[in-house]
Amino acid sequence: MAIQIPTGRPVDRSVYEEELLPWLPARILDIHVHVYLREHIAPISEERKRERWPMEIATQHSFEEMRDNFQMLFPEQRVSALVFGYVTRETDVEVNNRYVLEGISDPRNDADALLVTRPEYDPSVIEEAIRGQGFLGIKPYPDLSPQKSREVSIYDFLPREHLEVLDRLGGIVMLHIPRVGRLADPDNIREVLEIAEEYPGVRLIVAHVGRAYCLPTARRGLPHFAGREDILFDITANVNPDVIELALQTVGPDRLLFGSDLPVMLMRGYREYDGEDYINYTDGPYSWNTNRKSPEIEANYTFFLYEGLRALITAVKRLGMGRDVVEKIMYSNGARLLGRPVAGSSGK
Repeated sequence: MAIQIPTGRPVDRSVYEEELLPWLPARILDIHVHVYLREHIAPISEERKRERWPMEIATQHSFEEMRDNFQMLFPEQRVSALVFGYVTRETDVEVNNRYVLEGISDPRNDADALLVTRPEYDPSVIEEAIRGQGFLGIKPYPDLSPQKSREVSIYDFLPREHLEVLDRLGGIVMLHIPRVGRLADPDNIREVLEIAEEYPGVRLIVAHVGRAYCLPTARRGLPHFAGREDILFDITANVNPDVIELALQTVGPDRLLFGSDLPVMLMRGYREYDGEDYINYTDGPYSWNTNRKSPEIEANYTFFLYEGLRALITAVKRLGMGRDVVEKIMYSNGARLLGRPVAGSSGK
């Protein structure tokens, strides 16, 4: 880890035992985990850290660290994962992908994997990864687009030639949508729906609820996807109970998936919202962390991952739903997607 995040605080145990454990299923499938080693990533400039705040939090998350983190975060659950590498232009993607492939062959990791792709890859690379190597699909990313802009098209980093292979093979796409407007951007809406229509064999997951971390963004985006059973959403890194509640109402619990976004969500703190913007409050010594609370308040910070689970449970309770909905989102929905066993996942 780039910065050592303290573990084992009493507040964490209290949140886990008193607030989360009564709702957690016995089995968890984490659909969104990054694994990589420090040597896979070139030096990151200060400018890039300011541009992309998560880059400063962790420079490594090995498979061993992943197992340790799951044990720390969920000591009474069995956790499986869908993993992929680090998705920035500083990453040696090919080396990182080989590390991921080696890791999924180790039964201790209980993991499936997606291939991180660059848009210039020949489609045969993806075909071989799925047919010959055991990857279940791909993880493209806007930062790997040749255009150095946030206003890229989805097709700039997920070309149609790649989608054609995935359509034929039934591969997964974990899609982090671009553009400042996030899920509410009309071009993003059009392109996601277009991909679902034109490539029905693709198993499409829109990450982070389409990056709709704030309710106004979610309100403008999510209704376009109501009734589209072919488009799934993961709730990774979304700690806003209002957004999760709207997602449950709009797309339904059968289309939502739990993800941790480890290691980033080991950061401690919480998020405040102002319209379509948010502010991260944390006790971490990051260069961008200029919004601080008192030491007394910061002493009670827990993991952002736990804040995300608090948000999920709050939303479920508001809607009068039960623990079975949490179980679907945290295990069964993902298990069906990956072809894992479902029966007996909810019992203690």
